[in-house]
Amino acid sequence: MRRIALWILCCLIMVSTLTGCWSRRELNDISIVVGMGIDKQDGEYLLSAQVVIPESVSSKQSAGGGVPTSIMKSTAPTMVEAIRKMLKTSPRYFYLSHLRVLVISEQVAREGIQDIFDFFSRDNELRDDFYILLAKGQRAEDILSVVTRLEKAQATKLFKSLEWNRKLTGETANVFLDELLADLTSTGKMAVLSGVEIIGNKKQAEQIKNVQKSADYAHFKMTSIGVFMDDKLIGWLSESESRDYNYITGKIRGAVERIACPKKDSLDLRVNRVQSKLKTNVVKGKPQGRVDLFIEADVSEVHCVIELDKPESLYELEKKLAEKLQASLRQVVRKAQKTYGSDIFGFGNAIHRANPKAWKKLSKNWNKEFVSMPVAISVQAKVRRTGTQSNSFINDIQKKKKKEQ
Repeated sequence: MRRIALWILCCLIMVSTLTGCWSRRELNDISIVVGMGIDKQDGEYLLSAQVVIPESVSSKQSAGGGVPTSIMKSTAPTMVEAIRKMLKTSPRYFYLSHLRVLVISEQVAREGIQDIFDFFSRDNELRDDFYILLAKGQRAEDILSVVTRLEKAQATKLFKSLEWNRKLTGETANVFLDELLADLTSTGKMAVLSGVEIIGNKKQAEQIKNVQKSADYAHFKMTSIGVFMDDKLIGWLSESESRDYNYITGKIRGAVERIACPKKDSLDLRVNRVQSKLKTNVVKGKPQGRVDLFIEADVSEVHCVIELDKPESLYELEKKLAEKLQASLRQVVRKAQKTYGSDIFGFGNAIHRANPKAWKKLSKNWNKEFVSMPVAISVQAKVRRTGTQSNSFINDIQKKKKKEQ
């Protein structure tokens, strides 16, 4: 009986140590940060934090038309010092667990980003599920300051825009913190980040009247992908090249490809399935690369006379789609090799996995090896569906015109 009582007493003591919220922070004492921007000013980092104003985002108060977020700024040599300086002017503690996007100016990215991310990888409150973007030719502060529609917080709109661009266009590199850090520390793959810029009247972008008309004065646009060498931005891919990069790396979720019709005009194919295999081989100490791409697409829009109910017409479309992608993939690989000399695809990592012994030698001078490495590209395309109808009504219109003549 005494043993049972002693056991119960020990359990009660243990449970008592687990109760309570010793590290709790009340909602009234915190500022929820959803977006952060990093610029350079007078040799120091200019940190901008986008904080949600609870009264403005609540459903009862949102009808007032006030700006739902506030931008707080400070300059300092390091990230943690910049945040602490912000707290001097803030009545609340900065809560970073809901961070959605981190925007880095192009100037900062070209100078190097390695010093920035030690804080973001070390802070225990930060999760790694926020996207990292580049402010192309602009300040990160300006990107976060744009007053937008549909989403009350600008950072939330940036986050969701990236999600939809990946599913529909395939022209963005949706990079989380852990993936970026892996690329920055790897010798077999260089980093890439998506760019964002302001389109429209930038002077009106920060004013509430920017969203009080049917047409915005200014809005966001996800642009092309930025290419890095080590931790420095060295250039940009075009929008089509960004899509081709995602084809090769297998990160594309959806896209639209325009194909020339047999006689004239064109039609659009909606890509809905992509399988990419990146392979490498080492022959006599020299690396060789290969990309095998399988793509499935549906006919989404027709602007020409074509008989889609005939198998030979679909075979012709598949052939043209494969040829088009094969040429464009070669072009983006050539640009990465000859223009930037940056292995953004991860051929080095593929060699490391397949042949660690050979990689040990190649990794010492991989940048030069990558520039001269031959890369073979094979594309197989399949057109599955033609929509709710096979032939376009354009065919019927053309037949009608011939009869009338």
